[in-house]
Amino acid sequence: MASVGLIFGGRSVEHQVSINSARTVARGLREAGHRVIPLGVAQDGCWIDASASEAVLAGDAKSIAALGTPVAPTLARLAGAGAEVLFPLIHGTWGEDGTLQGLCEMLALPYVGAGVAASAIAMDKLLCKRLLAAAGVPVVEYEGTTRADFEADPAAILRRLENLPLPLFVKPSVGGSSVGVKRVPSRECQESSIRFALQFDDAVLVERGASGRELECAVLGAGGRLEASCVGEIVPGNDFYDYADKYLQDTAGLIAPADLPAEVAGRVRELAVRAFAAIGGAGMARVDFFLEGNDRLSVNEINTLPGFTSISMYPRLWGLSGLPLPRLVDRLVALAVERHQERHRLDRGIKEWLAELGTGS
Repeated sequence: MASVGLIFGGRSVEHQVSINSARTVARGLREAGHRVIPLGVAQDGCWIDASASEAVLAGDAKSIAALGTPVAPTLARLAGAGAEVLFPLIHGTWGEDGTLQGLCEMLALPYVGAGVAASAIAMDKLLCKRLLAAAGVPVVEYEGTTRADFEADPAAILRRLENLPLPLFVKPSVGGSSVGVKRVPSRECQESSIRFALQFDDAVLVERGASGRELECAVLGAGGRLEASCVGEIVPGNDFYDYADKYLQDTAGLIAPADLPAEVAGRVRELAVRAFAAIGGAGMARVDFFLEGNDRLSVNEINTLPGFTSISMYPRLWGLSGLPLPRLVDRLVALAVERHQERHRLDRGIKEWLAELGTGS
């Protein structure tokens, strides 16, 4: 069993969700026999001390207040925590976008979840769409623009959107929880919606509005050993599954397993694995789909750090697939250690080869 540093909180809008996820994962890790080292991150990015972190996990606090001090000195609380494996649970920016994963790499510690590149790709909706499409994974038709291109010639960008039927969805390319997302029912709203999304990121994704069922599938593993769970379904309470529907209103319906023909469910599972493999993913992901009509499937997004709250689909789908929470988190820790050892083996191989070149042998 391992001493697992559980990282939660953080600077993103999903701060509260992260804390709730951490409480669930902490319980699962302890039931699996691991020692949990809580590592809380305040809303301003400062790492809080061990006793304060434990108090957040054990209590009912909804947030970790900003410390108002420089962030860098507080990193000593992470470096000196004595964790053998890190379990990042900071959703959204500064957590699942490759930045925290890069810090884990610099510390030379195994960590749960996708690596730096896959995390960054999945977080960037426009980049991820392009990569999936290039790999032959079906995606909803889309256009994209950067702030610079839009400001240089907005009319040209708007003309490109005429290739997409209404309604459209306009999204900041990088971001989570549907923040900054607008449903666009008319051409007159396109420009204002793009300008709104550009308040949240420097690039914008514009998609055809997919009118169908919203499905989700959980993926687990690494390399050629990726596995997919059974399939779940989200029934939005609003016009679409937006921030309010996810976190404020609690009106969305969660159905698991989804009522699907076996052939369709099998294709969802196969595409979930293909999509995660296409971005070089490892560890875990929740892959979101649209099902239009009876059989038209397209990947919407890949979430490399899915929620672990009491109602989150990722642990729920694996539980229904025969992998309860303690075994699930234990498997994720084991995968983290295996991947870390493999990366170090490759690094040693490169250094040995360079050493041989240097000696002329």
